[in-house]
Amino acid sequence: MKKVIYLAGPIAGLNKQEGTAWRDAVSYDLSEASNGNIIGISPLRCEPVQPGMKYDEPGAVDKLWSDPRSINAKNWLDTMSSDLVLAYLPKVYNDRRPSIGTLIEIGWTIGLNKPLIVVSDDNQLLDHPLIKCNAAWRLNKLEDAVEVIIGLFGDYVS
Repeated sequence: MKKVIYLAGPIAGLNKQEGTAWRDAVSYDLSEASNGNIIGISPLRCEPVQPGMKYDEPGAVDKLWSDPRSINAKNWLDTMSSDLVLAYLPKVYNDRRPSIGTLIEIGWTIGLNKPLIVVSDDNQLLDHPLIKCNAAWRLNKLEDAVEVIIGLFGDYVS
């Protein structure tokens, strides 16, 4: 049985490279380590951004996917359907614009009683009492998160 990891993290204010590079790398690493049985799901999988634009700029993403209700429905579906949520909140992006959507997804994850990994180089975020109490893992590197995910689900999918 395949396992699905929702890759939550900043989108607004980011360009394609910033929004997808880490998600693509984690998805690849999970797939390679599990013979394709652990899947990383990106919220950007059906949101191609126009070249040179940021995701939240008007006209950057097809209107089918850029409506607030569409974004909410897709992200809720992804959070609800996943086996674990990996929330990546790098300080450089949070300093630019806090990822409010990711924080809401963290709340959904907690409410759904799903395992949560939070990865950040922002110790203030990692030391927040609600993150400390609700994230099963608080890590500084995505590579460590991949190792945890493989350790958790590897036997289930092999």
